[in-house]
Amino acid sequence: MVEMNIRQADALAFANRIKAMGFRVFMAERGYYGFITNDDGSRVISFGFSGRPNLTGNYGPPSKESGTGWLLSRSPSDLRTVEDVKAAFAETPPPFCGKGWRYMTTLEQHLKTYGASSRYYEIQEDK
Repeated sequence: MVEMNIRQADALAFANRIKAMGFRVFMAERGYYGFITNDDGSRVISFGFSGRPNLTGNYGPPSKESGTGWLLSRSPSDLRTVEDVKAAFAETPPPFCGKGWRYMTTLEQHLKTYGASSRYYEIQEDK
C-alpha cells in the first residue's frame, strides 16, 4: 500500500468536499491535482496541491500568447459552498491573458488532452 503524503491528503479532502456538493471531480493518479467540472461539462477548473494550493481556469486552443489557462484569484479553501463553486465557474479570463484563447475548455476536451498522461479517475460517492 502506498502511503499518502500531506499534499495528496489535502487534495483528496478538497476533492471529496467538492464532490459532496454535487459536482463531478476528477483526480490525477499522482493524487495532488485534479479538476472539477460544472453540470453540463462545459467548463473545467483545475486544482493543484503540489505547492501552494491553487485553482486554474482552462481555455484553448493552446497559444504562445496566452497558454492554456489562468490562475483564479480564489484558492481551494475559498470554495466552501455550492455558490462559491458556481462563482468560480463564472470567472472569465482576465485581460492579461491576451487574445490567443478562443473558448473555455470542456470536460471532453480536457480528458482528451490530459487524461492519458494524468490518468484521471472520477471521484465516486462514498457508500
